[in-house]
Amino acid sequence: MDYRHIVLTGFMGTGKSTVGQVLARRLGRGFVDTDTLIEARCGRAIAELFAEQGEMAFRVWEAAVAQELAQETGLVIATGGRLMLDKENAAALTQESLVLCLVADPATILTRVQQIPGKRPLLDVSDPLARIQLLLTQRAEQYRQFPQIDTTHKTVAQVVDEIMAFLNRVPGDTAQFPQPLTLHVTHPEGMYPVMVGQGLLPHLRALAGVGDPLVVVTDENAGPLHAHWLAAAIITVPAGEQHKNLDTVRFLYEQMLAAGLDRTGTVVALGGGVVGDMAGFAAATFMRGVNFVQCPTTVLAMVDASIGGKVGVDMPQGKNLVGAFKQPQAVIADLDTLGTLPLAEFRAGLAELIKHGFLARPDLLTRLTARPLQVWREAAHRVEWQQLLFDAIQVKRDIIVRDPFEKGERAHLNLGHTFAHAIEQVSGYTISHGEAVAMGLVAAAVLATRLGHCTPDLPAQVRHILNHVGLPTHIPADLDPTTLLQAMSYDKKKVAGHLRFILLHEPGKPFIITDVSPQEVSATLVACQTRK
Repeated sequence: MDYRHIVLTGFMGTGKSTVGQVLARRLGRGFVDTDTLIEARCGRAIAELFAEQGEMAFRVWEAAVAQELAQETGLVIATGGRLMLDKENAAALTQESLVLCLVADPATILTRVQQIPGKRPLLDVSDPLARIQLLLTQRAEQYRQFPQIDTTHKTVAQVVDEIMAFLNRVPGDTAQFPQPLTLHVTHPEGMYPVMVGQGLLPHLRALAGVGDPLVVVTDENAGPLHAHWLAAAIITVPAGEQHKNLDTVRFLYEQMLAAGLDRTGTVVALGGGVVGDMAGFAAATFMRGVNFVQCPTTVLAMVDASIGGKVGVDMPQGKNLVGAFKQPQAVIADLDTLGTLPLAEFRAGLAELIKHGFLARPDLLTRLTARPLQVWREAAHRVEWQQLLFDAIQVKRDIIVRDPFEKGERAHLNLGHTFAHAIEQVSGYTISHGEAVAMGLVAAAVLATRLGHCTPDLPAQVRHILNHVGLPTHIPADLDPTTLLQAMSYDKKKVAGHLRFILLHEPGKPFIITDVSPQEVSATLVACQTRK
């Protein structure tokens, strides 16, 4: 741990000063709070400096103390919330130093700053919580450049322990720490990071800001390949959608109790969408809710299932009929896990990426089809693949931020899914979710054409993209249309007894329709079936 400095940055109220002082004592280092140093240098309180000379004068003082501290060594430094977002300040204080960003949810931040004596000029507004949420959103992409430690609902000692564990895992060169592409999902209770990169799983605790007790829920496919990176109790469930039910959730509850998980603990979902749904539902309901982290290991889960906080389990009558909203604390998408993914499963996951392209980003489709499927799995195109996945995730992020509880626009993410869920169920889940979504996308295009809502060439456009990656474009002939229509009658997306379909006028222009007759749906199913 021969860092020049340990620098704690982050928003006000995340605990930088209190954590920094304890951390400094643990490490035998000196401690400096940049705001306190500025007050000593300028001879007045920060609030007075703001009132008399304005924010720009304060930023000049921040730059001065950053340069001053850069000449020293052996300190733990707690910075002002914006100091490290200035490129020159960051350049000065990151030289041979480790920078960690402390984060917390907006409500926790407000509670903390209200308990701290002294005026906060940036929060001197009529609605300080809204101001905090706005500032966090504005700064989120800049804060992401540093490893994050979440301090929400944690004691100072717990946070310091996490930092010490992080220091012990990543000694010396900070460049050893993987720097993923990161975006943030805001929701009514706060926000969380989604990180997409390589070599992330060994650093889960630091990246997600979690400590013990921690349990990992995985399945018999992903667990043997990836669980060894996570030093925690491992709970393994059978693989497959057919096991995503309340019986398996009861098993999870029992194993969580046996592992000593309590209300301060964290459940990590390590696997595909099925694991994420079940583990998330268990985390939402175990002891009325514990922390939850998503570690998706499939393309489908990375692009879609792990984002947005929707969790649940199936019933015999239909998919996800029992569920909840459980926002994760973080989503850690380690691309290394895709290297062990069978080609068929890799391909199936692309259905959700293609769906996002048709919803809002047609350029995703152009980029995806510019190369053969197998090329995307080659190391030479790893950076391009990472960016493609990241951009697809942004489509869902932007929609769910605008509509976190599916009151309107978020329903667009179900493009093709009314058909897909019925296909999965009637096939006895022998057809995977991704394959069913591919069939559902074609069916949605055919229905839109039959109803006169799009140009006649839309189904051919959809089939062309799906054919390029080898996804199915027809519903198997042995799935009875009447049975499929009956399965749709249990779809949770129904409104006032009417099925709800998401269709396209054209790529990038989705719409919702509920007045489709059963006869039109049946005719669409027949038209989409393979004929021998």
